[in-house]
Amino acid sequence: MSGKIRRSRKSLGAECWQSQETHLWVSSLSPAHHTAQQIAHLLRKHWAIENGVFRVRDVSYDEDRLHGRQIAYCLSMLRNMPINLIRGTGYPYIPDGWRDIVCKPDLGLHLLQGRLIL
Repeated sequence: MSGKIRRSRKSLGAECWQSQETHLWVSSLSPAHHTAQQIAHLLRKHWAIENGVFRVRDVSYDEDRLHGRQIAYCLSMLRNMPINLIRGTGYPYIPDGWRDIVCKPDLGLHLLQGRLIL
């Protein structure tokens, strides 16, 4: 099964769309067993994972320029730990969490010990 999906983007608070792109997609799903709404949900779910994990590691940790490809899997696991800890405290953006935790050294220790005191 294949199809087209149009993505529209705008900044928070913007009134109009800043860009629109149309992309093709291919899937092994059977069109007889899935509705258009189910497929749209699966596509959104895929991009939520991509933007929530991989993009954060690429942008925040500059992981695309990592030269140690042999140890990349271990480094990715280590980088996922602070991302999950920061997200668990409710910060919507990882850099905001970094800045706040750097200003409060005890907060970082409490996160690692599993005790959160804000």
